[in-house]
Amino acid sequence: MFFHAILQLAGLQRALWRFAYQVALQVLAFGAGASLQAEAVAQDATFEEASAAAVPAPVYRYEPGADVPALLIPRSERLVYRAYLDAGIVMAHVGSVEQTCTVATQEPSVLAAEPVEAGGETAAIKLFASGKYLWYELESTLETRILPQEWPRVSYQSVSKSSQTRRREVLLGKKEGASISSYRGDTKKGAPAGTRIWRPAKERSVPEGTIDMLTAVFQARTLIREKRETLSFPLIDKDRVWNLRLRRGGERRMETTAGTFFDVVEVVLEPEPNAGEAVGEKAERFEGVFCINGTIHLWVEKKTGVAVRIQGDLPIGDVITLGIDVVLDSYSDTPEGFAPVIAPSADQQK
Repeated sequence: MFFHAILQLAGLQRALWRFAYQVALQVLAFGAGASLQAEAVAQDATFEEASAAAVPAPVYRYEPGADVPALLIPRSERLVYRAYLDAGIVMAHVGSVEQTCTVATQEPSVLAAEPVEAGGETAAIKLFASGKYLWYELESTLETRILPQEWPRVSYQSVSKSSQTRRREVLLGKKEGASISSYRGDTKKGAPAGTRIWRPAKERSVPEGTIDMLTAVFQARTLIREKRETLSFPLIDKDRVWNLRLRRGGERRMETTAGTFFDVVEVVLEPEPNAGEAVGEKAERFEGVFCINGTIHLWVEKKTGVAVRIQGDLPIGDVITLGIDVVLDSYSDTPEGFAPVIAPSADQQK
């Protein structure tokens, strides 16, 4: 399992998560809902707050374009996962992954030459992973922001911290009516000692409806919500375009680390290079979030498509590859219908 110091850190993290969860509930209790229309007779403030909270805000709807179906992004969802590595003899708990979804009004840029009014709403999907195994430590953040404008319409950023900090950025949107992506990564070449600087961005045309890696994970929810057997769309990874096909697989009842059971369905990922992309060893290797690759198993709750478990291979440095197992540990503000089920009987477990 973890080293003693990591166990202490994990205990501290859980305490902080419980505190943050309680604070979040308080914030939601006071901030949810829509305001009531003014009436001639003043109503009791408690009644107004209760009535407002009873009307949930609608989810954020993002339409990528072309034939790619719309995504529905929750306004305040939080999922926490425990990450395990298959070390051959035992499964080692090595860290945690937290996913959050938020929706807020876009604020004007402080760098704008002239003041501009705040725009429409911005949705954000964020994954934060931290952990340690043997000599290898990792802290990684992935974030997708969907903006109320044509360029960039989508901003996807990746920041990984291990022996050094590395950054990547993908922008998606339209310029003069054409679908474009922009990719840049950082480098230590030409940078001051101990730092990294951005490489020049690479722009290219992409198929309409192309989405980023985090948004692609959310399309599993679309597959389930619309009761489809398959769903295909173009996906940008750095500056390479894939055609990713999601296929509904088998169903089962699965236990999570919290000791609860969920009815889940496997969403099978079937990637292939998009038509016209370069073919080669590098092109044939598909990597999911946090560089999970190989045969990726994505298990989602069968009614809502919320990810309950993700399994695959994870490279540790440049030499070692171990099995990775990411299992749901806690959740809040999930879509209606997402709930655990009664544990299976002894006969069902056989």
